[in-house]
Amino acid sequence: MLPSDIRTATVHVGPFLDDLGEPWSGTVTVESSTARVWDATAAVISPRPAVVPLGGDGTAAIPLATTDQPGFSDGAGRPVTGWTYTLTVQLAGVAPVRRTFDLPTSTGPDLRLMLATAGPPAARGLTRRDALRAGAAALVAGTAAAATAPPAAAGAHLRGGVVLPTARTVFDDDLQVGTTAHPSTLLVKSSPAGGTAGGPGIYDSTGRIVLETYQPHFGSYGESLRVQLKDARAKGMLTYQGSWPTPHYPDGDYTWLSTHPTTPVTIAWIGAHFLNNDDPGSLEKNLWHGHINFEVPDAKGALRTRLEIKLVDPVTGKIGTDRSAVRTHMADFELQVGAADEQLRIVGTDSHPKDLVFATEVGARQPRWILRATENDANLELRRYRAGNAYQDSPVAVDRLTGLVAVGGAAGTSAGLKVAQRGGVGITVTPLAAGGQGMLVAGTDPTARVIQGEVTGDPQRRFVALVDGTLGWGTGATERDTLLYRRGPNQLGTDGGLFLRSSATPATATTGGVLFVADGALKYRGAAGTVTTLAAA
Repeated sequence: MLPSDIRTATVHVGPFLDDLGEPWSGTVTVESSTARVWDATAAVISPRPAVVPLGGDGTAAIPLATTDQPGFSDGAGRPVTGWTYTLTVQLAGVAPVRRTFDLPTSTGPDLRLMLATAGPPAARGLTRRDALRAGAAALVAGTAAAATAPPAAAGAHLRGGVVLPTARTVFDDDLQVGTTAHPSTLLVKSSPAGGTAGGPGIYDSTGRIVLETYQPHFGSYGESLRVQLKDARAKGMLTYQGSWPTPHYPDGDYTWLSTHPTTPVTIAWIGAHFLNNDDPGSLEKNLWHGHINFEVPDAKGALRTRLEIKLVDPVTGKIGTDRSAVRTHMADFELQVGAADEQLRIVGTDSHPKDLVFATEVGARQPRWILRATENDANLELRRYRAGNAYQDSPVAVDRLTGLVAVGGAAGTSAGLKVAQRGGVGITVTPLAAGGQGMLVAGTDPTARVIQGEVTGDPQRRFVALVDGTLGWGTGATERDTLLYRRGPNQLGTDGGLFLRSSATPATATTGGVLFVADGALKYRGAAGTVTTLAAA
């Protein structure tokens, strides 16, 4: 019960009778658009749906507070007036119908609402089409009657008249809104009463269109919503519009505040179109379009395509493509990795390579680099290309089975590996097995070089080591002139002299002997410790 000092008006609906005069069973649900507090008693009156069953005579009488009386506030001292009610009539066997209205004090103590019904067609002996037309005729007649009645008695303040037509099911005819000459908008209303996070309510007050389907896909059937582009330049877009305060609130959603703009602006645009608006004869401009695309505003509020899926060939512009291009614009593609360890994947059977391509043009026409997992063994290759889609080589390749990293390309046409190091060690090899190997150079002939060294600017290498063990030295200005090599079994040779710097007498060798120079004389110390002078100073 409402507090006794609140002014009310009783809304009467019905009676609802079938063709035999029997009462029709059903319910009437009333919802108000906002919560409010009756200041005199501090009673909080929230917009929870109130369900009233139809009585045994098919009627209902509902006392409601008038919507223009003072004494209501929003709980923060601000007065609340002028809210609305939404009345929903649900009769057995037919879809519900809703009507939103205000209830000013001038209505008087009672208001009777007329309801023209169109019952289930089969049960009433009417064709489905005739039932629809009969309901429409009753609605028109009821509205006309309301227009000629006195305002207070007829409730002229009700939006759209006092007649509440029941929902009707359309079987035989398409439902058309407007005409070609006079287009119209189908508006499905919602109510702010349900509110948002932090708003006045917590229930569903959203109007919606529900499309049911049992149709399996075959041919061109199975879609629930069909947008037909009647002109080659037409757009069929789904638009999201929103309102927000200026400056933006940083701490969450405040859309239920009255300080927000009343005119929403477009914040997202999703849909498909084909030809360029301004110059549909330009292939270049048409190639910008021919897509289904997703657009959001830039920093200045202009809508910009951020993601598109081409429905045209990206080169010729013709509709239809065996490989559709999916593109981003003015966007970074980010994969958010969380507790599930999400992955960015390129997958396929072993009979096809998997490529990540870096190119200068659309399609596969001008690659510069391709990171490829090869077919069959899925080895990893970094492939380089010349202009014109000409493959050169794979400077880096990794064998999936062994883990061997190959540098230089299979034919040796790439430049190899260059290490620049400022301090520290440029390359470190750590053999982990006993007798392990650090580096292997497999030359095609004995003159292949294992290692070489130079000073920047030298025309010649100052030092080289060949695969047969020969070592060569030079000044860097001319060809190397000093060699040390294997002369024969157990023999070390050189083509010039051997210089020994003067030193102290070495320790006795356990086997063999030591050749050395002391004070300019060539000497030899054998295993017994005897020192013999071979040549005087």
